[in-house]
Amino acid sequence: MVWCMRCHGTDLRGGASKKSCLGPGCHDHPGGYAERTSERFHGLFLKRNGYPLRECAACHGADFTGGVCGTSCSGSTCHRAADGGPGACYTCHGDPVTRAPYPNAQGAHRKHLEGSAIAAYTIACDGCHTVPTSWDSPGHLDGTNPLGAEVSLLDPLAATRTKGAAGLPSYDAPAKTCRNVYCHGNFTNGNDRAPAWDGGTGESACGSCHGDPVSGNPLPKAPHVSADACHVCHEGVVDTGKRIIDASKHVNGKLNVFGGTRTDW
Repeated sequence: MVWCMRCHGTDLRGGASKKSCLGPGCHDHPGGYAERTSERFHGLFLKRNGYPLRECAACHGADFTGGVCGTSCSGSTCHRAADGGPGACYTCHGDPVTRAPYPNAQGAHRKHLEGSAIAAYTIACDGCHTVPTSWDSPGHLDGTNPLGAEVSLLDPLAATRTKGAAGLPSYDAPAKTCRNVYCHGNFTNGNDRAPAWDGGTGESACGSCHGDPVSGNPLPKAPHVSADACHVCHEGVVDTGKRIIDASKHVNGKLNVFGGTRTDW
């Protein structure tokens, strides 16, 4: 870029060469670059090329508010400055409509980050990933990890240790599966399931983490008592139909039984 400026000026609009780099036919964006329905839409281009935002910043500035080309990417309807402009987390891997920093349509992000009907516990982004302070932080968008986001599984719930727990939490990036996580059966009498992050079925169905995932029987393995009237012992957690009625007492790192709480299991 510095070499370009020597002839074309610091604003790339002419300089000593009297030739602007920003006119039609040069580095001006092609037609359809701002249209979501176009195959030339810049969002598609960035996705296909690994989100090279540093190249965008070279012309539009580090904060994307103009730079040498004088055109801001932080408009009122697109990359709003209040959200962080194009450098906001949702730009590359989030939801542009809700502006959530994670994709609603892919994997199980939403259930982990917002909770569900069977588990009230929520996991923050840094519970599984190293979260950069900004889009251009070292180690982010540098092309060193072709398999996607690096997963660390540092959340304390995933690493909860109980009697019979197999090992430390881990993530198989090629297979997109977790292993040895408390929240999917790595606990006393649990199944130690290796759930698929996306494309899996029944990963959190009743009987998948403790019991029989085929028949859906939630009865944990021995030495758990061989009685499946769950509500008798786990009153206030599950009803007579084996439906969770208090999500805060399920998948919480504790054993809620006989109206009390145990952590020695």
